[in-house]
Amino acid sequence: MSKKEKENDTVELRVFVPGGLRNQFKGVCATQGLTMSQVITELMKNYVDHQQSRDK
Repeated sequence: MSKKEKENDTVELRVFVPGGLRNQFKGVCATQGLTMSQVITELMKNYVDHQQSRDK
C-alpha cells in the first residue's frame, strides 16, 4: 500500500462534546451543505498544518 493510499484510509474517531454544541455544529454544517466529518477533517488538517509550521 502506497503512502497516498494509507492517507486516504478512513478511521472512526470518537469524541465527547456537549449535546447542544454537537447539535449547533450539525446545523451549521448542514446549512453549508457539508457533513460534520468533512468539517472536522478540515479543522484537523488546519490544526496539524499550523502546529507543524509553528514548530519549524
